[in-house]
Amino acid sequence: MKNSRKVSFGFSKKRDGQMILKDNVDSFLNREIFFNKKGIDLQNVVSTKLDHGSKVKVVTKKDGGKVINLVDGLITVDKRTCLTVTISDCVPILFYDYKNGVIGIAHAGWKGALKNIASVIIDKMNKKFNSEFENIEIYIGPHIKKCHFEIRDNVIDQFKEYKKHILNKDNKIFVDLEGIIIEQLLGAGVIRKNISVSRDCTYCNSNYFSFRRDNFGKVVSQIAYIMLK
Repeated sequence: MKNSRKVSFGFSKKRDGQMILKDNVDSFLNREIFFNKKGIDLQNVVSTKLDHGSKVKVVTKKDGGKVINLVDGLITVDKRTCLTVTISDCVPILFYDYKNGVIGIAHAGWKGALKNIASVIIDKMNKKFNSEFENIEIYIGPHIKKCHFEIRDNVIDQFKEYKKHILNKDNKIFVDLEGIIIEQLLGAGVIRKNISVSRDCTYCNSNYFSFRRDNFGKVVSQIAYIMLK
């Protein structure tokens, strides 16, 4: 993000440990250690229980320390309120309206991407806080890239609106989720120069957990966060 002086954002890595909140003491401790290093009070962190959909909720500082159930996107205008989602191979999308001081975060798996969660957040930022599309900066974080995001024949029809983002290689079908999301953002009015993308593929880069690569038998995830300073 070009205008990031008033916002803090980032992503954990495998070395930081499991970040999904379950009945697991380690995940709570891992979060505490991670955010302490960032100078962020865990009581200011808003967490999510993901639904792999497109539901988005506006939160305030009163939601600090809470887990918001069955949402994949959060928005706030409150400083020091840290928005988070967990991600393994799915796409974390960070939003920042640098004119009005509005931030958002989204978890976009392939289902959320097809439900256009990115545009849902953009629309809600505009309607609730008068965010102008040209003033919203986007950062797409580490995720599984088109080199390894393989799908089966039984779901390909769901991507029919995005045929140019489907790749056939070695008798396998791959999808460019990043390309789909960028297309959606541009369609929503975001300026291309305001969209930045991490080069890291979670499958290729062993510094990250990858559900597709690791085969742990359970989901082990990083955390993505954004906060107004």
